[in-house]
Amino acid sequence: MTLLTADDYQGFPSVEPHHRYPYGDGAQQFGELTLPDSPPPHPVIVLIHGGGYREIYDLRPLGRVVAALAKAGFAVWNIEYRRFGNGGDYPQMFLDVAAAADYLPQIAETRQLDLNRVISMGHSAGGHLALWLAGRRNIERASPLFMGAPQAIHGAVALAPLAHVTKGGESELSSDALLAVMGGAPCERPDAYRNGCPAQLLPLAIPQRIVVGEEDKAMLENARRYTEAACQAGDDAQLIILPGAGHFEIVAVDASEWADVLRATVQLRERLLPSCGDN
Repeated sequence: MTLLTADDYQGFPSVEPHHRYPYGDGAQQFGELTLPDSPPPHPVIVLIHGGGYREIYDLRPLGRVVAALAKAGFAVWNIEYRRFGNGGDYPQMFLDVAAAADYLPQIAETRQLDLNRVISMGHSAGGHLALWLAGRRNIERASPLFMGAPQAIHGAVALAPLAHVTKGGESELSSDALLAVMGGAPCERPDAYRNGCPAQLLPLAIPQRIVVGEEDKAMLENARRYTEAACQAGDDAQLIILPGAGHFEIVAVDASEWADVLRATVQLRERLLPSCGDN
């Protein structure tokens, strides 16, 4: 069995969005909005790409994921943000992702977005950030990550996430990228991990679907730990393990695993507050 690699992922085709909006002044501070053909108001997915928190990976390889989600009836807000190598050292990466989500009310009326049905979705490092977005209400006021009145997230889909950051594998916790975006090791910056690790922000009080490939061993064990902690905290958190899949199959739209990801996402939408006009 041959699994998809990071090079394969980088070769995934990009897709042109309908609109691009800057949420800040930096070159990496923008989001791309793609709208569905279905009647408005549109439920929204805040989509966050991964790439080990590193500069070399951007939002473009998720282009076909964006198109597939839009076809399924979602408005997709595919966000870019600063990472290790281009200004994303702690706390900037988190603040960028937060600012991108909080920009949605500025375009909601014009683009007929339903801000009562917002799902955060991310892959790999983006899965960490998708769950973190959902837990922002629990951040300590003294933390540099705290922002008042954050955009509410009503459901989260985390694809192969490093969700329990303080329990990451040795390779992740010793990487320059993760140490930079987290401000140091857990023993050095307990405040950063307390407010930047989704497992430390539980309960999130929203439904969560954690999707991981069976062959993505490091992420699978991390996801198990997070899901167990979320359930113990009283959250509706489900771990979905895809047989035979690795780290990248779950964002490959032409792979069989994508159908499972899309099914879980649509089912999550159906659990949210219904709006007039939704199909």
